[in-house]
Amino acid sequence: MTDDLPASKTAKLSCGHRMCYPCLKRQFALSVTDPQHMPPTCCSSDHIPLKYVERLFDDKFKKLWNQKYKEYTTKDRLYCPMKGCGEWVKPSSIRMDLTVGRKFAKCGRCRTKVCVLCNGIWHIRKECPKDEETKQIVQMAKQKGWQRCYNCKTMVELKEGCNHMTCRCTAQFCMLCAAKWKTCNCPWFNYTNMDDS
Repeated sequence: MTDDLPASKTAKLSCGHRMCYPCLKRQFALSVTDPQHMPPTCCSSDHIPLKYVERLFDDKFKKLWNQKYKEYTTKDRLYCPMKGCGEWVKPSSIRMDLTVGRKFAKCGRCRTKVCVLCNGIWHIRKECPKDEETKQIVQMAKQKGWQRCYNCKTMVELKEGCNHMTCRCTAQFCMLCAAKWKTCNCPWFNYTNMDDS
């Protein structure tokens, strides 16, 4: 701001500085396009209240600014991964998929399901590559000799019997390599219980 402007053409901010209206307008216009400038500030971390630019912008801009404020100040923002969309996915659209035990959100514009963990398209019937908890469980299962159903992803433990496993979901697989039953060369009867003494 230049020092020759009258106080009536400036706003006194909470930090004590004055900012001219064209500079204020520029700060607020920049804040809707760049998250690093949202909310607008002067020299401190206190943001410049919208009341200072109330008469500088029309209702359309004020509505846009309020939307962008909510978006840019949301922690761990999600955006739709669909090409040509990229819409911000509001936290209120996050839901839990009880069949896989993971959260997803639905894009308000194109209705695409978005994985909350990786911000990618929802992983139908497979794990998210960023799901550390599942990775740890799978690692523990390997150590204990458990196997995982290829269809429903349930962990299965074989206490006794042959290597042919039929899961609760009716999928059939090999207990040694987890391949669909009769697609591998594993023997039918070589499984020994790890707990045997």
